Amino acid sequence: MKQYYKNIIFVLITCVLYNCSGKKQLEKGDYASAVYKSISKLRNSPNNKKASTVLKQAYPLALSYAQEQIDIAKRSTHSFKWNTVVTNMQTMNSIADEISRCPAARNIITSPTRYDNELPHAKEKAAEECYAAGMESLQKGTRLHARDAYFHFIKADELVKGYKDTDSRISEAKILATLKVVLEQIPVGAGRLEISAQFFQNNVEAFINSLFSNKQFVQLYLPQEAEQKKINPDHIIRIQFDDFIVGNTNVIQKTTSVTSKESVAVGEHIDKDGVKHTVYNRVHADFTEFKKEVISKGLVDMRIIEFSTNKILLQNKMPGQFVWVTQWALFNGDDRALTQQQKNLTRQKEVPPPAPQDLFVEFTKPILSQITDRLSRFYAQY
Repeated sequence: MKQYYKNIIFVLITCVLYNCSGKKQLEKGDYASAVYKSISKLRNSPNNKKASTVLKQAYPLALSYAQEQIDIAKRSTHSFKWNTVVTNMQTMNSIADEISRCPAARNIITSPTRYDNELPHAKEKAAEECYAAGMESLQKGTRLHARDAYFHFIKADELVKGYKDTDSRISEAKILATLKVVLEQIPVGAGRLEISAQFFQNNVEAFINSLFSNKQFVQLYLPQEAEQKKINPDHIIRIQFDDFIVGNTNVIQKTTSVTSKESVAVGEHIDKDGVKHTVYNRVHADFTEFKKEVISKGLVDMRIIEFSTNKILLQNKMPGQFVWVTQWALFNGDDRALTQQQKNLTRQKEVPPPAPQDLFVEFTKPILSQITDRLSRFYAQY
């Protein structure tokens, strides 16, 4: 029963909020929202008296307010006054469309005002404003101003498709606004590690491309591509190995004398009566354990350089290491003196280490992780 009353209360509260939301928007002076909400309610409930009342009150106020804003904007000296005019005209046209699609609303507002005749001229003037603002920003010659110009030209083209030469201006502004980053070839040296070094380079390239793919105004180039396209870069990413060692081998050999924890059968004894007895004693062995470590490590220096000034914007030293280990053992003596773990080791054989190329890849993995972290944080600002 309690749950029943809770449900009833919830429904009543929902209904009150539903019916008052349009009225609240009206009281706040948000006339357009009040109109939209009342139309929405009339679609679901054509006989909703509160929604009808709100629509009757809100629509004339919304129209009056929009016309006031249009008149004020036209008289002003604001740089984007015609954009304000267009916005208000489009709002009232949108409201007229909503009313036309709602029979109950059409019965209340029989002839909603539209700005179909005035809107094309207003859009033309608004596009002219945006185009002029774009040209002004473009002429300032900085990357950030070019970005502003790009959005101004986009807006002009949205207002009037193909306005003047917006297509070419959009492309021009995008090029000037884009931060151009060149990733230099990572030098490692020729020889058997060259393939692995290229693998490392490819991973770095793939990450940066992925990072920049979400950034509208940052583009990665490789040196050859930048040269072919005659790109004047903003940043140079320079990654080089200060030092690296692949396959530094260290063998540790340790021999210990071991004794069984308990006595075990070691032979037989015949007493004077000819009776055989098992002889028990603790047994011994020399256990030799071998541990081979193949150490590969390196230190990478990464710099982000401002091309125009040769200023170092970021520099990090990033170490990486990979230790490959193999273990085996030999023994001399009674194997019953060995623990199970020691016995398992005696069954192991010395295993040859991975190829140098594979060792190079392994020790550069933590370096790659550090590079991606540093670059992500640095380019988060762009």
